[in-house]
Amino acid sequence: MAAVVPDVAVSPVAANAWSARFAERWNVGRNQNGGVLLSAVSVALAACAGQPHPIAVTGCYLRPTEAGDAVVRTALVKQGRTYSTAAGQLWQDDRERLQVTGCFGDLARRPGEEPVPYAEPPSAPRPEACHDLFQILAAGPAGVKALTRSLQNFEIRVDPSCGWGADQAGRPSLSGWVRFRDADTVSASMLIAAADGFPPTVMSGMQIRWLPTVELTVHLFGLPVPDEPWLQASLRTCTVASGLLDEDGELWDASGRLVARFRQLAMILPRGRG
Repeated sequence: MAAVVPDVAVSPVAANAWSARFAERWNVGRNQNGGVLLSAVSVALAACAGQPHPIAVTGCYLRPTEAGDAVVRTALVKQGRTYSTAAGQLWQDDRERLQVTGCFGDLARRPGEEPVPYAEPPSAPRPEACHDLFQILAAGPAGVKALTRSLQNFEIRVDPSCGWGADQAGRPSLSGWVRFRDADTVSASMLIAAADGFPPTVMSGMQIRWLPTVELTVHLFGLPVPDEPWLQASLRTCTVASGLLDEDGELWDASGRLVARFRQLAMILPRGRG
């Protein structure tokens, strides 16, 4: 059995097949959080590739996945010495839900690099001096309905001066800190889940019903320092067009090292539709 996030794990059941069980605590409405799904498939694919960590993974979401049992099917595409490539699918009730392709390697053995200015985190107060985003969301138009079960697995603190709302370029944004409530350290699989763990930044200025994910890509640059639960986060939406939006983000560990960068494409479903 391999852990994914708290209360979610995958286990090998046959050659190129893994079982997965998803917990309702990671639901967004009736469906599982897309980052948790991508993380679960990535854990199975890393094992298929014979490597400990994902380096780059891309998921294309075909259908929603609900809490409960599912199957991950894997295939090795190319075995390499530095990194290997694998592809897989998540199945539930005999229907394919998610397709994933990724590159896998050993982040612990990657050479350390001195940080460069454009990869440094934005300046921000420590988490205890930041505002609790849940209080902001609960006081907004959507009220407590904005606090999905999946979102409540995280503690998110935003910069009091510019942490939630339009940034200097006018883009919907989030800047602050995030941690898993039930974990004291952050694994590579948890980094992938955290990439889809935030409320959409457009919620700061747009009424939406649901933003189903079309595609999510996560790049990992290193393992977070151990026994440090907080990650610094920066996210923004750059494009809203033709019923679609993107969201870009970065995560830094407690030492200030960039550990993940991600981009998501989602569909916009306005309130009142459906």
